[in-house]
Amino acid sequence: MKIYTSKLLLFGEHSIIKGSQALAMPLFNFSGNWQYTKENLEEKQMNLPTFASYLEKLKETKELLFDMDIERFKNELNNGLFFKSNIPTGYGVGSSGALCAAIYDVFSYDPLEKKPINFFALKKIFAQLEQFFHGSSSGTDPLICFLEKVILLESWEKIEQINIQKKIDLSDNSQGQFFLLDTKIPRETGQFVNIFLEKCTDGNYFSHIQSELNPLVDEAIACFLNQDRKSLFQIIHEIGHFQLKYFHEMIPTDFRAIWLDGLANNLFKLKLCGAGGGGFLLGMTFDFKKTQETISTYNLIPINI
Repeated sequence: MKIYTSKLLLFGEHSIIKGSQALAMPLFNFSGNWQYTKENLEEKQMNLPTFASYLEKLKETKELLFDMDIERFKNELNNGLFFKSNIPTGYGVGSSGALCAAIYDVFSYDPLEKKPINFFALKKIFAQLEQFFHGSSSGTDPLICFLEKVILLESWEKIEQINIQKKIDLSDNSQGQFFLLDTKIPRETGQFVNIFLEKCTDGNYFSHIQSELNPLVDEAIACFLNQDRKSLFQIIHEIGHFQLKYFHEMIPTDFRAIWLDGLANNLFKLKLCGAGGGGFLLGMTFDFKKTQETISTYNLIPINI
């Protein structure tokens, strides 16, 4: 069956809410797909039957934003259907997004596959699906998992698909290597988004976001799309420095020393990956092997972007 990838918000975590751009893309390191089983069905399906009932009620009240074959979905669940995934939950890389993309793709009567794709309409559908898991959702994560395309968000409502023409040769150290550092700390996105929003009620804090962080994020995105990795490395340094100062509580305590090491040397740089508080940290280096040796205590996952 078709595989649905995880996703990565490369730049724009938090700042997209306050006016910066954001860049999101499929993350092929993790994925999920539909499978059937007769063993430990309740454990493997988790809350999918409850999700089916949730969708059924939305359809009955004519609130469901798309036409879905819910009866077939329920029957397939009864026959042992479950979503097998190695996407870590509570890490902000789209575990629920991939599931929502898979449900829409397989059980929608009329997936929005017309060209050009109506990103806004599709994102609204995915937001409705994913809010079952999070209480609220922008719909962006399932959109990335469904399209498997790089997406530039100029705001939550203005979306553009990006075609990256050049391919990075990962054997060429001059091109740099992105990696994920696994903190092994699951977290809830909403908690840290709320911390950020609360801090932004302070006018002085908010002015730093607008005048310092937002331009850095937009510049980082421009450098990434232009394949200017050397300039990007320096900008990630500046973003990491800003986040250490203003997003201090979003960097897990045990990882602040490593973060500082990155700021103090030119071997690697770290920044938040998603909401912060745990999950993955995003890193960049021009010598991945040496970085692995330096941060040998933790699991580093190279990513091909």
